[in-house]
Amino acid sequence: MDLFSNQRVKGFLKTKGRILMNGDNEEILLRGWGAGSWNNPEGFMIGGPPINFAAAKSGHYIAAPMDRGRTMNQTIIEMCGPEYAEKFWPRWFRNHLGERDIQAMAEYGYNSVRLPVSARTFLYEEPGFRFNEDSFQMLDEILGYCEKHKIYAVLDMHGAPGGQSGLSCDDGIDNIPHMFLDEENWERTLILWEEFARRYKDRWIVAAYELLNEPISVPRWDHLIPELLRFYEECIARIRKIDKQHAIVLGGNRFNWAVDLFNKNFDPECSNWFIAFHRYGGSPEPKTIHQYVSKSIELNVPMWMGEGGGSPEWISTFSELAAEYHIGTNLWAWKAAMGDFPSPCTYKLPKDWQLVRDYYTGGTKPGYEKSRQIWDEVLENIKFENCILDDSVHRFYNRKPSSTLPAVSYNALPGRGKSFYGQYHYSNLLDFRLADEMKIIYDPDQQAPDKSPQAVVFGDKHVMDPAGQDWHNLSLELRQGEFVTYTIRNVNESCQLILEYFAAGAASLFAEADGKIVGTLTVTTETGKHTVEIGQIPASEAASIKLAVTDGTIVLKRLVFENR
Repeated sequence: MDLFSNQRVKGFLKTKGRILMNGDNEEILLRGWGAGSWNNPEGFMIGGPPINFAAAKSGHYIAAPMDRGRTMNQTIIEMCGPEYAEKFWPRWFRNHLGERDIQAMAEYGYNSVRLPVSARTFLYEEPGFRFNEDSFQMLDEILGYCEKHKIYAVLDMHGAPGGQSGLSCDDGIDNIPHMFLDEENWERTLILWEEFARRYKDRWIVAAYELLNEPISVPRWDHLIPELLRFYEECIARIRKIDKQHAIVLGGNRFNWAVDLFNKNFDPECSNWFIAFHRYGGSPEPKTIHQYVSKSIELNVPMWMGEGGGSPEWISTFSELAAEYHIGTNLWAWKAAMGDFPSPCTYKLPKDWQLVRDYYTGGTKPGYEKSRQIWDEVLENIKFENCILDDSVHRFYNRKPSSTLPAVSYNALPGRGKSFYGQYHYSNLLDFRLADEMKIIYDPDQQAPDKSPQAVVFGDKHVMDPAGQDWHNLSLELRQGEFVTYTIRNVNESCQLILEYFAAGAASLFAEADGKIVGTLTVTTETGKHTVEIGQIPASEAASIKLAVTDGTIVLKRLVFENR
């Protein structure tokens, strides 16, 4: 039973140093999906406008129509009437994330789901503290599905009272993080967390309380970081008066990328907390997660990628790399409108959706009946059984056969001499995995980026992308005596190992699976790019694949694990 298995979903989640443990004191690595736009709709995922980062950074604070749940609600009121809107949301919440969604997550091999909530749907925005019992009932139903199908649930305060991010994702009235500026919103956030703790203190299926999503994301609000730390301390203290069982998750500023602000044990009473970071794309290698691993070691707490995403091969590479360092992962997002955001579960927008777009961008409003027809169609389309499923991402995320893996995505740990071995003591074009002393080159059939000062000055189109996306164009050159290892998981039936490589003269290579040779490759004098079947990998929960060159030089591009 591997560390990602949902058979390990049992009992309250606890931290033990840098590791997460279940109720049986077994290590578990969280692997799952975020239920984006379920309770906290975001326009860029539901047929609305994209996130306007530039406006938020420049100080443009006004919320745009249909860019968040709050303005989506206003659009529905205007198009369909307030009575329709009031009845719309309970249907949206239950249709967007139902039992079939949770069941599918379990069947695909996941063990957790991140539940992003908007505070205004649980705590009415009015004087006093009145809770929306239907929202709590809806959440109870979802937690029941999670218990039934063995999926841990992380409660994520995605939209705190007043907003905490300074962007549309926090469902605020504008792009100002009022939660840190208004005493009332501060207190309402604390009250709501106390209520969650009061209601769910005995529900072990709740893996953790994530106090805030992406707080203080925009740099112009960095002066509020001391307030963020003060909030964490106060919120944890008040939760612990009610609930000493549940783990607590804290995220840093700048879209949960920063972790340098954490400098002590924020849960001194229970020491049951961990840090969430977010990562979308970039170079999937040890140096990319260095700051997170270093902070984990410094504070002796677990790390968790609470949100992230990229290409299928990036997902496969990064999630496995993270797991090697005992870091769980959660991808964003499980479900979205087709064409809006890459998700494994997408739904079609109504054929007349353009009428909605026209209206919220200043056009003519359709009649009430027509508008209701459009929104009723949305409510039907978002049900799991009406969605279009893309199974391919699950194969990559879970490192299953019928997926591919770049040759440069070899195992990082336990390290040189065991996971890999090379004797190249120089740099490479993209500074990729330099510490490994492996020869990593730009694909021979691609034009390498020009990193010269002249190219930067004159804007040559081949200058390397500083975000590290160019790693897809890298190959691994192995010479005699050098080797690399890879991990393939969930090999339920034997699968074929196929190699894509560039020939560089005569050479020989052998492939092992768990220490047993499964195939060899002999290259004569041909050149160019080739694809060859190497051998069969036996059925296994997780197989270690070793590729070693015994003579000459071979440039490896990609491993293909194919079911036949």
